[in-house]
Order: sequence, then structure tokens, then C-alpha cells
Amino acid sequence: MTTEAEVLAQIAAGEDQFREFKRAIDNPESIAGELVAFANTDGGRLFLGVDDDGAIVGLPDPAQTLQTLTNICRDRCRPPVIPGFEQVALSGQTIIVLSVEPALNRQKPYSTPGGRFFLRVGADKKDATGRELIRIAQSAGELHYDESPVRGADLSALSEQAFGDYYERQFGLPLADGLKQSGLSLTSLLTNMRLMEELEGAPTLTVAGVLMFGESPQRFLPHSRLSAVAFSGQDEDSAILDRLELTGRLPQIIDAVRVFLKRNVRVAAQELGFERRDFPQYDLTALGEAIVNAIVHRDYSLSGSQIRVFVFADRIEVRSPGRLPNSVTLDNIRLGVHAERNRRLATLLTHLGYMSAIGTGVPRLILRLSRQLSNREPEYALVGEELRLTIWGAKLPPHS
Repeated sequence: MTTEAEVLAQIAAGEDQFREFKRAIDNPESIAGELVAFANTDGGRLFLGVDDDGAIVGLPDPAQTLQTLTNICRDRCRPPVIPGFEQVALSGQTIIVLSVEPALNRQKPYSTPGGRFFLRVGADKKDATGRELIRIAQSAGELHYDESPVRGADLSALSEQAFGDYYERQFGLPLADGLKQSGLSLTSLLTNMRLMEELEGAPTLTVAGVLMFGESPQRFLPHSRLSAVAFSGQDEDSAILDRLELTGRLPQIIDAVRVFLKRNVRVAAQELGFERRDFPQYDLTALGEAIVNAIVHRDYSLSGSQIRVFVFADRIEVRSPGRLPNSVTLDNIRLGVHAERNRRLATLLTHLGYMSAIGTGVPRLILRLSRQLSNREPEYALVGEELRLTIWGAKLPPHS
């Protein structure tokens, strides 16, 4: 239960991304739009009986207002929004606080009966663009973008060598023999494996098909490259020691990042009597898991930026485009909670041995191994539309 003091403090703070004030329900469709916007974004609270300027005017009939709000949540939001309600008495006036909690409203995207999909931006709601709707559906697990077709990527965009190598590894026989035994065409096989879909009547490789088996993936998805930079100091103003723009299929990029990191992370050595002991700055298993996670879970519908790996003197940052998917939060990701934004990519990279199917890599490898080495907890943070993982380096002993 929210206290009177807490409600007054929130009202005094004014409207923002998580608060909206309404004097009364004068337009049910508009109220539905506010609730839809909260549900499609990060939740929020609607204060009924409060003027736009924060003045508390109260409600003449709180019971009727509560019933109307219940009907709006059920009948004017699609799917229905699950609200929380509180009646609060302030200075002799009664207001209603309606809460929209993300944990209770995961069936995104939500819309009004008029078919409008709203997002909360600052103190206002706005219509979601087509790309934003894709991202909302992805975050809720209702859409897997890696299974959508890539315009222009017909069968000629496939590297039959790369796909054939995967097929033989996975099924134990050459691709030509597999096609002959099954009686399937290559197009039918790719379609069955969700690596090809029809687009405007033409068979077209999906995002996963292009990224894993494309002849030249960046021709169609230029943002699927990865930038790796090693700096001499602790910030981006330091001198650049090494820099690579990595392109190719995802397995090729993963292998190339591994080589880059081995080249740029320090290993100190000490002579102890007749023995030499190495002191690595980072655990390479933890770094590898972090890179693979970024590649398989990034939001490939965000075309404006690529994954970036920055090696600083005291830490490594892995910056991946896209917020956390579905029910994953900055807190529970550390416990091993995960959701597959790109389930086809996850399946293929698991088949190729780049990741485990059990989904415990964050607590078991990234956090535990890094903490054991550096005595400092790796940190996850959301910066705009980017997830950042910081892994701290161990303090190295002086060379002797």
C-alpha cells in the first residue's frame, strides 16, 4: 500500500515517463491510450483526480470511476491490461492511482480498439512505428526477428560450402546425400529449418540464414559486423593500440574476436624458483561466453549500430544493441534467467559448440570466473538502447 506521503511526493514530481495526471475520465479512448502506452513501455501510474499542474481536485464518485477504469482496462485495451488500483485520501479529497506493472502485462504489443499502438515517451504518449512494434513483440517473445526474411537474399546469397559443413557435422552425411535420401530440394530443406521464408512469393533467406550461412552477410545486414578496439588507457580518449572491423558469418566473427582478445589482454609472469607462473588479467572462457551471448542475443532489428568490444587498461566492455528481452532484468540475468530473442541463432550456435543449451553461462562462467580472478563483480547496465557488460581485469603482479 502506497502511503499518503509517497503519493504526494510523486504528484509533486510532476508528469514524466512513469506518471500521468487526469482530472477525470472525460474520454475513455484517451485513457485507454495512456494505459496501452504504459503497458508497451516500462509501466507507470495514472493518477485520477489530479489536474495537469498537480493540483488535487478529487473525484466526486470514486466507486463509479473505479468501475469505469476496470471496464476500460478490460474492453478498450487489446489484450486487456491487468491493473493495480489504490484509493488515496488527500486533504479531504479522494483520488485513484492505477498502476500498470510490466511483470503483469507481458502480452505485448497492446493496442486500443481503434488499432493504435502507443509508447510512453517522456510525459507523452506517441504512436509506435513499425520498427518499434517489431522490437516490442521481440521483447515479449512473440516474434523472433532472426526467423524473418531478408529482402533480396535469395538462394544465390547462400554459401553452400558453409551450410554443407554444418549439415554434415549435424546429420553425419554430406548435404548432397541428405537431399537425395530425403527427396527434398535445397530450398525446401532450408525452409523446413526456418532458414528460408517466402517474401512476396519468392524464397528468401532469413536473418539467421544470412548471418550463419550467407556468402556475404554484411551485404544485406551491414550492422551485423563487430568493432573491436584496444585502448592504452582507461577511456576512449586514450591512444588506440589495436583496432579491427570484423565481418563475415557469425562463427567467423566469434573466432576472430577470440584471436583479437588473446592478442590484447595481458598475462604477467613471475619466476618462482625454477618455476614460471602466469597471471592472466582475464579468464578467456568468461570473455568467450560474453562475446557469444552478445552476438546471439543482440537485437538485429536495430540497424543503426554494431556490437562493440572495447579493451581498456583496467576492464573490457561488451556493448550490444538492444534492451533485455521479455522477462529478463538487470537483476535476474545474474541468476541465470534468460530468454531467447533469436532462437534460431541460439540453436545453430549450440549445434556448432559455441554455446550451451542449458542457459547458465552468465552466473556460471561470466560472473563466477571473472569474480574469482579479479575479486570484482562484472557489471551489466542499460544505456539507452544498448546493453553493456563490464568485466574488470585482475591486478597483475609486477614482472620479475
